[in-house]
Amino acid sequence: MLRISFFASLIFIYVLLCTHLVFAQQDDARKVITELSSEKYFGRGYLKHGDKKAAHFLQKRFSKLGLKPVDDKWFQHFTHPVNRFPKNVSLTTDTKTWIPGKEFLIHHQSPSANGTWPVAWADSAEIISSLNNDFDSCYVITRQVFSKLQKEITSLLFKRKKGVLVILEPHKLTWSVGTSVFNIPVIEVYDSLFSRQTKSITVHADAEFNAQYNSKNVIGIITGNKIPDSLIVITAHYDHLGGMGNKTFFPGANDNASGVAMLLSLAEYFTKQENRQPYSILFIAFAGEEAGLQGSKYYTEHPLLPLSKIRFLINLDLLGTGDEGIMVVNATEFERDFSILQSINDTAKYVSNVGKRGKAKNSDHYYFSEKGVPAFFIYTLGGVTWYHDVMDKSETLPLTKYNNVFQLLKSFIIALQ
Repeated sequence: MLRISFFASLIFIYVLLCTHLVFAQQDDARKVITELSSEKYFGRGYLKHGDKKAAHFLQKRFSKLGLKPVDDKWFQHFTHPVNRFPKNVSLTTDTKTWIPGKEFLIHHQSPSANGTWPVAWADSAEIISSLNNDFDSCYVITRQVFSKLQKEITSLLFKRKKGVLVILEPHKLTWSVGTSVFNIPVIEVYDSLFSRQTKSITVHADAEFNAQYNSKNVIGIITGNKIPDSLIVITAHYDHLGGMGNKTFFPGANDNASGVAMLLSLAEYFTKQENRQPYSILFIAFAGEEAGLQGSKYYTEHPLLPLSKIRFLINLDLLGTGDEGIMVVNATEFERDFSILQSINDTAKYVSNVGKRGKAKNSDHYYFSEKGVPAFFIYTLGGVTWYHDVMDKSETLPLTKYNNVFQLLKSFIIALQ
């Protein structure tokens, strides 16, 4: 009886310890996400040194965890184009002052706009001829019309010299990073808030285009204990959209503070001596992903370690949910490796579904796989839908299956070796 109680106590203590470790891991991830999506980093973009502050935060975390720099370098510097709005951005119509980020956006490719314009409504038949003419007016169209004629309208926006274009968005305002600039301003507003009786529109927004903005990838490595010249690579982009003006910023909790948190969770696990693997594990936090995969493109063109040495690359993005499982991009390209991942999940039931997709140029895995590196891009499914907007905050991100996804990724990395 005493022996049974003793062993029962040991099992109870073991369960408590495992539970504590699991919750501690998720708590650490939440702290990282909350930190990186705070106003201090201002959307980890191109205003208030947000991206640079994030890069140095990650370098310190890499060093604290025990990662080592590659060739004594934590950073890989590169430049890329970016359009930004460093001063206050405002929009007013006849009877309304609009809230930036929540009710309107100045398009990421807009030039400066300071003035008042009369409103002219245009349908699909009129908008092309209107934009071909040199009238100094504000043309208003629906998102449906813009989507239908996107190529034609976009081409004209690079040629037209006067006026403003307003696009009525029926559902959701999503922003991006501009890497080129239209000739005239483009404003996106919620359709339901824009009165059909509006007579004029006033916009104030000062744009700055920088053709060679300085960014940097953050890189650290754990040396393998048996095959140190071969690599598993774990990547996640740390940049986001930054700010639209000096007051409105895009937190980027799910996209992609969540992926960065997972990268750090895996680094913490594999730096422990008892968890060291045969292959070296390279961790790269990319900059410039939102500006067109700039950091990963630059790395593949200037690799610090030979691409031919990479056994497999796992790119992490949008890992804050998981209610409906995960999706694996490139699964159809590397079916043997996908079957390993799927088999692990079939046995352990970490997530409800492991979906598969083919090739897609939608995150930092892309330029690696184009150069022959086996690579997956993994993201979670279900849950909140905030994306590229001001609502992608830490407090609304559930981290539903964060620990389970960590266990799946950890097991997959070990199985690859």
